[in-house]
Amino acid sequence: MPLRARVAPTRGEHPIQRRVAVIDLGSNTFRLVAFSYTPHGSFHLTDEIRETVRLSAGAVDGRLHDAAIARGLAAVRMYVAYCVRTGVEEVIVGATSAIRDASNQREVLDRFREAGLDARVLSTEDEAYYGYLGIVNSMPFTDGFFLDVGGGSAQVGRVTSRTLERSMSEPLGAVRMTEAFYTDEPASRSQIKEQRRHVEASLAKYSWIGPDGLPLYGTGGTIRTLAAMAQRASDYPLNDVHAYTLHADAIEKIIDKLGPLAPAQRVKIPGLKTDRGDIILAGAVTVLSVMRALGVETIEVCGEGLREGMFYEHYLAPRRPPIITDVRRNTVENLAGNYGVDRPHAEHVARLALEVFDGTARVGLHEGSRLEREWLWAASLLHDVGVIVDYHDHHKHGFYLVLNGGMPGFTHRELVMIALVIRAHRKSLPSCDWLRPVLEKGDNARFLRLASCLRLAEQLERDRTQQVTSVAVERRDDTVLLRLNGEVDHSVAVWSAAPEAEVFRQAFGARLELVAEHAELARRPDDEGADLSHAAE
Repeated sequence: MPLRARVAPTRGEHPIQRRVAVIDLGSNTFRLVAFSYTPHGSFHLTDEIRETVRLSAGAVDGRLHDAAIARGLAAVRMYVAYCVRTGVEEVIVGATSAIRDASNQREVLDRFREAGLDARVLSTEDEAYYGYLGIVNSMPFTDGFFLDVGGGSAQVGRVTSRTLERSMSEPLGAVRMTEAFYTDEPASRSQIKEQRRHVEASLAKYSWIGPDGLPLYGTGGTIRTLAAMAQRASDYPLNDVHAYTLHADAIEKIIDKLGPLAPAQRVKIPGLKTDRGDIILAGAVTVLSVMRALGVETIEVCGEGLREGMFYEHYLAPRRPPIITDVRRNTVENLAGNYGVDRPHAEHVARLALEVFDGTARVGLHEGSRLEREWLWAASLLHDVGVIVDYHDHHKHGFYLVLNGGMPGFTHRELVMIALVIRAHRKSLPSCDWLRPVLEKGDNARFLRLASCLRLAEQLERDRTQQVTSVAVERRDDTVLLRLNGEVDHSVAVWSAAPEAEVFRQAFGARLELVAEHAELARRPDDEGADLSHAAE
């Protein structure tokens, strides 16, 4: 019996974590992605299985070749077995360009159904829509264009106020363009020019595709591969392609490098997967041609696309449209949920840290940037995520988890800043020299400022009792008074926060004095004889 989605829990049942698999039967690659989620709660990717099937390869007069169907069947049987054995409860399946355009579509779908998988054929509008959902729910995408280059087709869409306004789909995918234009090895300049003219002619049919001063976002295996190659070529310090800015001149260089090489030679290029060696050139030419048509020099790379879009439609149901209202806030709260953060403690630390930040801005120690404030809130809410690994060195574990897990909706610079502040919330301040290619001028001062606010807040909430209900900042010449409010004795908070005076001085250029009416141990942190032994705890 084919795999089908099971009925969700009825209203009133206690919400439990569910497992859903999304299967994308693409022209070049079949992919299964598995998610675990709690209805109306957090979600996370738990597995991904990728199988190169080249379903459209060797098609004659629109008929998929028997050998290609056999490769597809082998992948389908494996996916069915995986879903059964791992307890997947819901399965969503979408077939794209190769099956959609196949003259023997019914035969292919019947054979897949007999193997246990009931697939829905996505229309060109569906394919563009789900790609759009993947991007708009994982990036700060408000207005602009998006491009999704697959194996068989490419989709371009126009988004206005986060709403998909219009879209198109043309058979400009990497596999189809390779078979149409690159019959010889290595590729010639004339073949590359011929493909460019073909893509340009295909785009010219749509009057709305043209220079408009709007950004371009991109998804799909071709674009992610180009981003990985560009990162490796420039010694970029991060491996995450999501939110990476890919430049047109970098793609030009990749095309120039790929052209003279046979596919077997291309795969030696860092960042290029073996199974894309023969099709990446055609994919790159399609991407660059679209960029030229839109008059853009950069493309914002998205690590999510069609598969994630299909998941979001399911996860956010019955919301229509299935769009996350605030991607950045959702990302932070989703991470906090996935890592089991102690929310009362984390939220109180965030509240205190923001009060220190706002107070020091009011007394003229910095400008009070809204963007910095948001970074501080994110780092504060996530500062203890590393505890899921181990309490000891959890600041280092948290840094690694956030930096390598990614934060959809944030730029790479923001990701690095948030991860560094998490790393710096306890013990010694870290070095960030190896991450400087991602940072901007002045970010070291911003980092110190945010780290100081978080370190103070964490120490004021050291006992996790929320007894320091709020703080107020006053300035007297070169001294900053931090008044601790609450109805109880604050001696533990003062003792714990006092050693943070040195980092505060580095960040704000002022002496720090903690003032707590009920705290017998209240004193200036730099008083003679102050015990600094617990500063690293």
